[in-house]
Amino acid sequence: MRQPEADTTGRNLRLVLVADPGLPSELARDLAPRLPEHLRRRIGGNIHWQVDTVTAPLVADEQVDVSDLVEIVGTHLENGDWDIGVFLTDLPRRAERKPVSTEVDPEHRIALISLPALGSRRLPRRVRQAVVGAVRQLIAQDEKPLDSPVVGRPAPVEESTRERYVVPGLRGHVRLVLGMVRANRPWRLFTSLSRALAGVFATAAVGFLNSTTWQVATALGIPQLTLIAVLSTLSLTAWVIIDHRLWERAGDLPGAHAPLYPYNLVTLLTIGLGVFFLYAALFVTLVAVSFLVVTPSVFGRIVHHTVDASDYVTLSWFVTSISMIGGAFGTGLENAEEVRDAAYGQRHRRRQRQLTEARDRAG
Repeated sequence: MRQPEADTTGRNLRLVLVADPGLPSELARDLAPRLPEHLRRRIGGNIHWQVDTVTAPLVADEQVDVSDLVEIVGTHLENGDWDIGVFLTDLPRRAERKPVSTEVDPEHRIALISLPALGSRRLPRRVRQAVVGAVRQLIAQDEKPLDSPVVGRPAPVEESTRERYVVPGLRGHVRLVLGMVRANRPWRLFTSLSRALAGVFATAAVGFLNSTTWQVATALGIPQLTLIAVLSTLSLTAWVIIDHRLWERAGDLPGAHAPLYPYNLVTLLTIGLGVFFLYAALFVTLVAVSFLVVTPSVFGRIVHHTVDASDYVTLSWFVTSISMIGGAFGTGLENAEEVRDAAYGQRHRRRQRQLTEARDRAG
């Protein structure tokens, strides 16, 4: 890190966005081209901003000191020539159980932004606001920036040189959990469950062309079909978690973590959403196929009444539900690493192992 330049007109400042792989890196790359203009508008001053992005995992524990990031940022830059460093991480951070959104160290001109505390809605906008707000705090001693508040509320820190911002209350915890689920990108789990998908469609093909299935489906009411759908998705969700050992137990995670919150809750929501996307895709497919391959005359003769569109939807709904149970048997053949990437605790433990190995090499 080079020493801050004198406060003269027309000076250049190099801002480095260091981001975890995955969603943080994608957000950083999307933000970087537009960031100089946002900084000029919100901070003011005759400053020429140079913004660079670096993808590097934050190999640290949940309570990492923001000041320790100075060396981490410098490690990933070829010449170590930078003025301000902002690290974007999907690692959840908490202070006295309150989600931490941003922590800045004006002395070292470094900031750490935890994306989960920003929530899941309008995330690019919130990331931009958090980055601009953090940079504003980092150069406040040199400039008189325009108003650009940091996301969250100030929280006391033992060291007076650092500033921490938290999102308190129930809203903060909801944001944290939803933000962690967003960082997991559960829609991508759909592709990881390829063999489960094959098992689901194979079961659906058998059940869909079975006349007994037609009779049972049309005889059931909405409450029964809803209950079967819920139980089938829950069963596949539970099987994925159990089969791949994604459920955290006391002692699995380092530090003061309650086993259920937030890691197990996030895993449950992530896998559940991934299974839901699988369910929705199969249902839409079967509805479309049913009108093509099941003729009304044959269908009506089997179920003993004149059929309409609702019967086709009901048949597809029932077959989708029973097929999800068949898909559970396919998940045992999945690539475990692909599925485990959807569990926050697994990624956190992998980082902890990397941290331990790095400390052992250094020691």
